[in-house]
Amino acid sequence: MLLYSPLAGPRLRYIASHLVTEILGLDLQIVSSVRDIAGTERPFINYSAAHFPAGVNIIPCGLLDEKGITGKPVRAGRHNGLPVLFRTAGVDDTGFDILAASFFMLSRYEEYLPFKKDRHGRFPLAESIAYRNGFHMEPLVEQWAGELKKAILRKFPAVVFPAREFRYIPTIDIDIPWAYKDRSLLRTSGGFARALLKGDINDIVSRYRVLAGGDQDPYDTFSHIFRLHDEAGLKPLFFLSAGTYSRYDKCVPLNSPQYRKLVREISLRYHTGIHPSYYSAIDGELMGKEIKILSHATERPVSGSRQHYLRLRMPETYRLLDDNGITDDYTMGWAEAPGFRACTCTPFLFYDLMRERSTNLRIWPFQIMDGSFTDYMHTDPLQSESLALNIIRKIGEAGGTLITLWHNESFCGKGRWKNRENLYLNIIKEAALWVKK
Repeated sequence: MLLYSPLAGPRLRYIASHLVTEILGLDLQIVSSVRDIAGTERPFINYSAAHFPAGVNIIPCGLLDEKGITGKPVRAGRHNGLPVLFRTAGVDDTGFDILAASFFMLSRYEEYLPFKKDRHGRFPLAESIAYRNGFHMEPLVEQWAGELKKAILRKFPAVVFPAREFRYIPTIDIDIPWAYKDRSLLRTSGGFARALLKGDINDIVSRYRVLAGGDQDPYDTFSHIFRLHDEAGLKPLFFLSAGTYSRYDKCVPLNSPQYRKLVREISLRYHTGIHPSYYSAIDGELMGKEIKILSHATERPVSGSRQHYLRLRMPETYRLLDDNGITDDYTMGWAEAPGFRACTCTPFLFYDLMRERSTNLRIWPFQIMDGSFTDYMHTDPLQSESLALNIIRKIGEAGGTLITLWHNESFCGKGRWKNRENLYLNIIKEAALWVKK
């Protein structure tokens, strides 16, 4: 597939490669001379203000020729029943600038603009153009790519597109390996004191029984997690903490023999990544230190990551990950609800808008998180399952990659996790059906 543009800058090269090659599966050659498409028998896309009846015409809105952040207002419209950005009024074959719209979403352009942060300094769902226009639960980039595919086939019906295959990657974050075990005397005493002040007798009794060796720690669900995924033929990806105690970091330090043994066991069975601490999102030295600690504990390089509390500041956090040797990040997703933060279910490379270049850091967006249902939406198990299965169906139809985010504590079946296990089991079953299609 040829793509003609008189101004083929880094933004265009980045997004055209992703849409045409990564999603649609076609080889792509970008050209800047009219001579390269004049009279050609090869299929081509014309990305310019000129009109070429023989090709697929997309009228540029100008976003891909700009540099930096301009902050121009972006309005959503509709075309062929789909929500779209950057509608065009000329004679073209798509009705909107598919390339610019997709770039806007994948670059997370809106996250560079001024916005009202949540209490953790994050870009909240409510600030997104997707939420404000009601399409945050749609993999729009894949749907837009489908519109481009239709436009190509109308002009070039002989083009063959390879089929996309649905994939499922379950991921488990370990924020706190045990609810009561392996804590300092100060933290243990504090836990008993807090339970006493609340009058929570059940918690006091549970703590005592676990620490006395009579009961299993409620968060020690690892054997169950291993068995559940092994029986389903799944290889979960674990993200392991390697930080120190702070207000938002409650993990056991990796100098603990028990935690170190657990980390070693998990890393021998499954792929693992770093779960950088709360403050590492803007502290490269701290992030690098934690990566080295985990690498030493697992005796292998660390290449994958997911930020604790999903703390992500654009572009600083991604730059820090890239600088520290991380090649794959799994932070891109909403805490508040299931859905598509970048409106996609296909991994994509991080594009640094401030430096105007694509990087080698690959972003793996997740769509469903356990805490979204219990801590933000407060939906019951049946409502949660309905939302989750709807997301899976849309990813399946798009041939995308489903990524779920669960925690070891979510499998305990107690407290806010009571009656929640069937949700995860049914997600696995639904995903298995799409894998077989």
